Amino acid sequence: MCFSAEASFGAAAVLLPIGGYCVQSALRKDRRYLPLALVPVAFGMQQAAEGCVWLGLHHGDEELVTRASVVFLYFALVFWPFWIPFSLLFTEVRRPAKRLLAATTVLSLVWLLLYAPVAIDPGRWVQSEVVHHSIAYRVDGLPGFQVVPRPLWRLAYLAFICGPLGLAQRGGGGTRLRAIGGSAVAVLFVVCYLVYEYTFTSVWCFFAALLSLILCHLFFKLPFRREFAETRTLPTLLLQEEK
Repeated sequence: MCFSAEASFGAAAVLLPIGGYCVQSALRKDRRYLPLALVPVAFGMQQAAEGCVWLGLHHGDEELVTRASVVFLYFALVFWPFWIPFSLLFTEVRRPAKRLLAATTVLSLVWLLLYAPVAIDPGRWVQSEVVHHSIAYRVDGLPGFQVVPRPLWRLAYLAFICGPLGLAQRGGGGTRLRAIGGSAVAVLFVVCYLVYEYTFTSVWCFFAALLSLILCHLFFKLPFRREFAETRTLPTLLLQEEK
């Protein structure tokens, strides 16, 4: 399978307007879903960053490669394990599940410790290169990987993303869709690890970005929250009273 700048920028071109639709739907229907609606937008930004990594590698622009890699890895290492439980926290209605999502969100800040050296001194800790038509982000030397083995970090990463998706299945709208999405994320994670282990981060994020398009259907089906529905129909009611 071949990836390229065109594939990354193409994915961003699809994800950003889809994300715009999701955000608009959340604002109109139920603002508790706004953080979740931003998921395709964030994936679009991440894919655009990787497109810049591709351009930098093709043109030998080391500064562009470094800067774009820092942005891409911020989303990959820090943003997603935090944002998934954080976004679902607002849609959850059960108090025990809400507390667990809140705890997961706080614990996810540990990923900042892993990423910090990348942000502070990327030239030392990150090396980006093309391997078998995909980008490999070499970060094996990060201090966090010396304290806790990398496979354990990946298991924790999977738990921080799929755990909240599974936990939130019964709360709010899109129950079945989130159940399917959580299962698909877990399967996708394992397949990418087994087949594309050498460029796992890049390939996983690309396919996870495409998988986020499922949210478009969720927001299309999302019912209006009661107060939003009442506001939406108020002009009609006033016109009826005037008549």
